[in-house]
Amino acid sequence: MNPKKLCSLILGLEPQIRSVYVYHNNGELLAGGMHDGISSLLPPDELTKSIHNTLLRWKTRELLYPFLGTGKYSLTEYEKVKRITFPLKNYAVLVIGMETTAEHNVIIEKIRQLIE
Repeated sequence: MNPKKLCSLILGLEPQIRSVYVYHNNGELLAGGMHDGISSLLPPDELTKSIHNTLLRWKTRELLYPFLGTGKYSLTEYEKVKRITFPLKNYAVLVIGMETTAEHNVIIEKIRQLIE
């Protein structure tokens, strides 16, 4: 699926989804954005560092695939936001930010249906 279309569909799933981005494994932003009226919690420099760390962590998880199987997603809950990362085909990752009160299990299942 086209990254831009995927991001748009995911943003429309639930109002508690704050942001959706697709990054190539080299860190290049392929598509994404935030809901109107939502601003990033991270300054631009910290956002760049965060994405590079996210990509590095995912590459590290891939080393476990022969033992544990392919990773489906990763969820991190911070005090101010929940963040889910999904691996995508074509060397890309999907990064979603949502409100801490969001029902992440429901959102994860809806997203998995879209990307599978």
